[in-house]
Amino acid sequence: MNIPFYKCEANGNDFIFVFSNDFLEVKNKEVLIAKMCRRQTGIGADGLFIISDSDFYDFKLDYYNADGSWETFCANGSRCAAKVMQQLSDSQTETRFETGAGSHITRIHDDGTVSMQMTRPEYRSELLTPEDIPGFHIDSGAPHFVCESQNLTNEFVVEKGRRIRFHSFFQPRGINVNFYSLLSDNELEVRTYEKGVESLMQSCSSGSTAVVYHLSKNKKVSSPVTTRSPGGDLHFEFDDDWQNAWCKGAARIVYEGVYTAGKRET
Repeated sequence: MNIPFYKCEANGNDFIFVFSNDFLEVKNKEVLIAKMCRRQTGIGADGLFIISDSDFYDFKLDYYNADGSWETFCANGSRCAAKVMQQLSDSQTETRFETGAGSHITRIHDDGTVSMQMTRPEYRSELLTPEDIPGFHIDSGAPHFVCESQNLTNEFVVEKGRRIRFHSFFQPRGINVNFYSLLSDNELEVRTYEKGVESLMQSCSSGSTAVVYHLSKNKKVSSPVTTRSPGGDLHFEFDDDWQNAWCKGAARIVYEGVYTAGKRET
């Protein structure tokens, strides 16, 4: 079985995009997705998107983590989806699409960056202290734990992030973990440990959104805000009640290809 795909990246966060028509006969979809995302023997990616038709919008996105588990939403990847759909339409610079976390709008700028309208995040907890680290569970389309830390080294983020991700507070679904350090009222550093990938990410737009929302609600930052992560910067603009919030960042198609799946996978 041959599956055409696009490989894309946004701020160092990389994804595979396939169309639902190419997955119609797949029986072990989660197993196949995990194999396609595997870096040593597959295409290699942090996650995979299946693009399908939508009854109400331009298209629909279903997102799967690198381990094959379904997730509601991925903001970096959704910006990439706008680039894929623009290439297919030759001219479409604004799209509205649906995800497991509601509908979103993207706009492609002349410099190639993409802005995406974000849904208003919501607190899902009071102050929590998993692993003695205080923070909050915030849903920004995907579940995130946000916590301040002056230690943003890779070793610290991976060790503590993994323990918090699997903490009993967040079972059975688990949670993404975002450590942040405030640099000014318009700038901060963010590091994300992502469930399903089980690693430190180069960038996470929905995680950065949760952090910026939390800080804005506590009067620590004001629009516009720039978040800095290893993969690059993200730029946020939002009104006071977050009814009109946008995240802008890089997104590009890296290459196109065809993945050949074996009989056991299909």
